[in-house]
Amino acid sequence: MTAATTLTEASRRLASRGVDEPGLNAQWLLADAMGVERLRLLAEPDLPVPPAALEKFEKHLLLKEQGLPLAYITGWQDFRGIRLKVDARVLVPRPETEELAGFAADFLKTRPEPLSALDYGAGSGAIGLCLATEFPGLRLTALEKSPEALACARENALALDLAGRCEFIEADTLAASGPKFDLIAANPPYIPSSVIPGLSPEVLSEPYVALDGGGDGLDVARMLVRMAPARLKKGGALVMELGGSQPPCLLASMSAEVWAEKRTFKDLNGVQRFLYGRIHG
Repeated sequence: MTAATTLTEASRRLASRGVDEPGLNAQWLLADAMGVERLRLLAEPDLPVPPAALEKFEKHLLLKEQGLPLAYITGWQDFRGIRLKVDARVLVPRPETEELAGFAADFLKTRPEPLSALDYGAGSGAIGLCLATEFPGLRLTALEKSPEALACARENALALDLAGRCEFIEADTLAASGPKFDLIAANPPYIPSSVIPGLSPEVLSEPYVALDGGGDGLDVARMLVRMAPARLKKGGALVMELGGSQPPCLLASMSAEVWAEKRTFKDLNGVQRFLYGRIHG
């Protein structure tokens, strides 16, 4: 079997099961099974697929047909230049969350050292650990209510040699976060409870606690807006990822007496997804 024939058949199978981007998923799974770069499969279509790799690929293809997220199958996800361990304990980091981390990094560049940041609802640690990588002097606090997810974040910090600059706290509000921070970054659960049963099997494979944002999806986000000012240094900021159309709903609750600056941002798809607020300095 060559890479080209294997990918053609696999793409057909995934498409017949309604999997989004069947060709791309097949490429990532085969590249992982063979231990090669994905683009090599396209550059060398006649590359032979060893029997052991084909066996691994078939097992993983079956999991993908059943609706399991790609990152859960391969066990990793790339995120702004770092590779994270990802499994069923945590939400799979999305491209939109990479955008959020970019906004967070841009803000930290305006702040004097030493820098500190809180990654609320840390999950795999994606946001906080990429910031700790980009800012060598940054002290990171990863706060997460799920002990299983917090363990995953700790494992990723150890793998990236960042654990010495990280503190891990099991909690569900900012009250337990201790010191004040230059930045609080969060990708909180924001899906309305009633919407969750209708989500795709792939999303439903992810932790329910990382999805459910309550009646209108904003329960956790409102808590963060309310409690963040007390946990921020002067001139510090809160940045959040939310669902489409949700960020403007929170602006009215952000008093000008507390927030010196507040606005929303669109993601690369034009969806109003990000909330930014900076308290008075």
